[in-house]
Amino acid sequence: MSRSGFVLFPAVNVSLLCYNGRQWMLSQGWVKSLESWVWIDFSLSVFMLSLFGYVFLRNPITRLHKAYLSFHFLMLMWPVSHFLMHMTEPPAVQLFFFSLSFAALSLQGLGWAVFIYFLTGRSYLLTRRIWILLAAPTALSVLLIISNPSHRFVGFGTEADFDFGPFFLIFLTQLFLCFLVSINCIIRSRLEGMPVRRRGQVSMALKGQLMFLLFVGADILLNVLFDDRFPDIAGLTSFGMAVAALYFCISIQRYRVFDIVRIAQRDIANSMTSGLMVLDADGTVLEVNHALQSYLSVRSGDRFDMRAYLRSRQLPAHTVEPFLRRYSDIVPHRAVQELALELDEGPFSGSLRHVQMEASPILTPEKELLGRVITFQDVTEIRHLVEEKHRQNEILQLRNRELVQIRDELFKANLKLEELATTDSLTGCYNRRFLMQRLEHEVVSNMRYRIPYAIIVFDIDHFKGINDRYGHLVGDEVLLATAVAVKDMLRRSDVLARYGGEEFTVYLPHTTRAQAERLAERLKLGVESNRVRIGDSEMTLSITISLGLLSIENQSPLTVMEPKSYLRDLFQEADNALYEAKNNGRNCVVGRMRA
Repeated sequence: MSRSGFVLFPAVNVSLLCYNGRQWMLSQGWVKSLESWVWIDFSLSVFMLSLFGYVFLRNPITRLHKAYLSFHFLMLMWPVSHFLMHMTEPPAVQLFFFSLSFAALSLQGLGWAVFIYFLTGRSYLLTRRIWILLAAPTALSVLLIISNPSHRFVGFGTEADFDFGPFFLIFLTQLFLCFLVSINCIIRSRLEGMPVRRRGQVSMALKGQLMFLLFVGADILLNVLFDDRFPDIAGLTSFGMAVAALYFCISIQRYRVFDIVRIAQRDIANSMTSGLMVLDADGTVLEVNHALQSYLSVRSGDRFDMRAYLRSRQLPAHTVEPFLRRYSDIVPHRAVQELALELDEGPFSGSLRHVQMEASPILTPEKELLGRVITFQDVTEIRHLVEEKHRQNEILQLRNRELVQIRDELFKANLKLEELATTDSLTGCYNRRFLMQRLEHEVVSNMRYRIPYAIIVFDIDHFKGINDRYGHLVGDEVLLATAVAVKDMLRRSDVLARYGGEEFTVYLPHTTRAQAERLAERLKLGVESNRVRIGDSEMTLSITISLGLLSIENQSPLTVMEPKSYLRDLFQEADNALYEAKNNGRNCVVGRMRA
């Protein structure tokens, strides 16, 4: 297997110093002739170096940048190595540069596979197993190429011809393995679904790689397998490499692969005090920010099982199950769960904090789950403020209840005071003060609207003799029993008041003279039939009363200028009727009328 001017893949960089070195070697007679095709590698190296500088200078650096720039730099190594090889005469130096170009190609296969992982957004899948699968064959291939034991990789023949040995098959196998891994990554990413913009990026990069492979195949057929049938066509692989690099640059600019917005988003996420974790639909961690480490120890590529995590927190089932139902539903919903965590980092490291975990689904317009965004926010201070607010509210409610109780007690006290101010403590009837205030308002209204009313004044017959014979306690019993008996026979609108001593007054609103006289007779008979027990003995007393009645009807609607004087006149007439009843032998009714 020989190679004359064979270029498998385009590779590295070029310098103007190389050209000056070539001129110096020509002047020394080291190089007799310079084939024109050598300058093709040189020109394409300059072109690819320009693209490398353009991408490097025009875009901020991220991990995706680093992957691409490393890949692009390895692409430049091939044309530079071949250019330097053809600028030297010693076979050993030529063999060194030739081997260096193939070592760069071996690394380029690894760089292409890694770049595809970053381009498809699946860099989190670059686990230790994948790295070993890619790096071990690459390291073996590079080691065999550089060491070239017993010239089993490549041997130097005549007229700058190189013969490839059996180790060359290991090199080809390693490149084929990297190609298969990258193709598998592309296929799986498309099957699992990816955004339209990223799908366009991958398609553009794949077209560039296929274009490159097309030129490489043509180079192998024309310049290696059928070298004796066709004239040597230089630079086919270099042209394929240039086309691939151009496709990559177009993809980068068209689809904004190195978008500054993504960098800003990552910086914003890392500046957040809340922990942030992005999962795919299968629960694989895609991204985490710096703050998450104080809440949860996970990295990109790890699997996160929400049910197992909550089970490890030993939370009550009645609080966890509603969260998991919303989290694991066919169409997931936003779910919030409060946790008690011992923070590992930050100013509160080692302390027990209240943390609110919120899981928000990422859905397509068709409600298909793409992933989840989970945040962890320290709500300890808010929790303390809420608890303090609840405590203050409880204190306020307690004070309000105390105030309500005080208000009720004051209300009852006021009622009691009002009762004491308006009623007689012995009989429970209204007192004279209340009666006069009531009448001061009502007599004016009665006169204005010609409303008839009556006043009855009565006292207990021979009450002084009862006090003298049985004592004041029995006298009090007689007063109370008489008041109760009279009150039971009155209407609800009537007013019974103790006027003084054993004398009582009854105010009868809306009452004619005939009605008042019938009521007075009933009161007299009712009191007479009421037997009053004397102390604890079986002895009872029969009480009688004398009543003076004053009925007011058909009054002149003249305004009363002095209600108090008018009332004194009314009570004086009623008293006169009472005295007349006493003079008539007591236990009788004497009625008068004022028109």
